[in-house]
Amino acid sequence: MEKIKKEQLKEYRYVLLVLYVPIYFAGFFLVEKLVPATADYWVSYCPADDLIPFCEYFVVPYYLWYVLLFTVGIYLMIKDPRQFKLYMYCIIIGFSFCVIFCVLFPNGQDLRPAVFPRDNFFTDMVRAIYTADTNTNVIPSVHVIGAIFAAFGVCSTKTLKKTWLKPGSVFLAALISISTCFIKQHSLLDVAAGVLLAGIIYPIVYIFIQKRMKKS
Repeated sequence: MEKIKKEQLKEYRYVLLVLYVPIYFAGFFLVEKLVPATADYWVSYCPADDLIPFCEYFVVPYYLWYVLLFTVGIYLMIKDPRQFKLYMYCIIIGFSFCVIFCVLFPNGQDLRPAVFPRDNFFTDMVRAIYTADTNTNVIPSVHVIGAIFAAFGVCSTKTLKKTWLKPGSVFLAALISISTCFIKQHSLLDVAAGVLLAGIIYPIVYIFIQKRMKKS
């Protein structure tokens, strides 16, 4: 009986990867406290940012980021443990890099409107984001990285039978990424850096780490 329990614990050990989530949030909020106290930070900006109007309605896909990451994680954890591990490895590598990068290279953006052009429920949602999250630690965009990794997870699993879910996840990831610019939470530079980082991490996890997993 004891041997069976040990084997079961070993089989479901991958679930412990979710413990990274509170560790990341602790690191994120610590950096949020450190960087604003810095006398100077590098400003993330490109001229194309000025061409993007503030649009509070994009706050909806911005918030859907949390739903997307949570839903994909829970689904893969239950239905496809191997893909869950790959998904979490991407999250761990990507998010950890962002925290470390922001500590070593303090950065921020000055794109937020001083006054909202309208006052409605959606601007209240944007205001809540601005209050909870400072305008620092923006590059690379964690929102972009997380959305891309979630789409990777959906497109990589073979357990989903509804074919529309895979292109749908890619569309949602793209919508989430551009939403960060329309609510002036990120510069286009942050989005580009997030896409680049995700592109670097993809072969590391889905080629090299996955090969090692197959051998074990």
